[in-house]
Amino acid sequence: MYQLGIVPALRRLRNAAAATTCLLAAGAVPTPEKPHPFRLSVADVAVSESGLQARIRFFWDDLQFAVMEHTSDMDFELAENEEVDTILENYINDMLVLESGETVVQGEVTARGVEDAARIDEVMWWYRLEYKLTPSAERIRIRNRLLFNLFEDQRNIVNIKTRSGRERTYYFSWDEDNVTMPIG
Repeated sequence: MYQLGIVPALRRLRNAAAATTCLLAAGAVPTPEKPHPFRLSVADVAVSESGLQARIRFFWDDLQFAVMEHTSDMDFELAENEEVDTILENYINDMLVLESGETVVQGEVTARGVEDAARIDEVMWWYRLEYKLTPSAERIRIRNRLLFNLFEDQRNIVNIKTRSGRERTYYFSWDEDNVTMPIG
């Protein structure tokens, strides 16, 4: 497992590109290649009678820098603890808005984890959230702006399995950040 904290000098940086350059210069990223050349989050969503269960994966450095910018907390570091879970839950609920009818549905973090990788810039953090819905809900509206607060080239994918077992994939970009979808 990699030490995911950043050096104190990086804590003051607000620009992810500058931070990535510093990580490369400090030798924190083992190759001189440009870190993951794309910005992507992937959410796998399963719909049940009681709600949605979502597992969302992020590149660790993208997530850390986006949360630092969103909270204005340059000391923020990803960690596997309840305090960070609460910060991430708030960030995700601010940037990934689910509506059922006229009601905004808040997600609750129920699990988290880290997927190790050969390269530090490819380490993934994931969070599992639960969203409670009424059994009568047939459609939801999703506005997915995860990491858009920091990256204009960010792309987000939502794979959803509806109550009936139908599988669909939705793509979110800066210009197309919301969709209304059937969940029955």
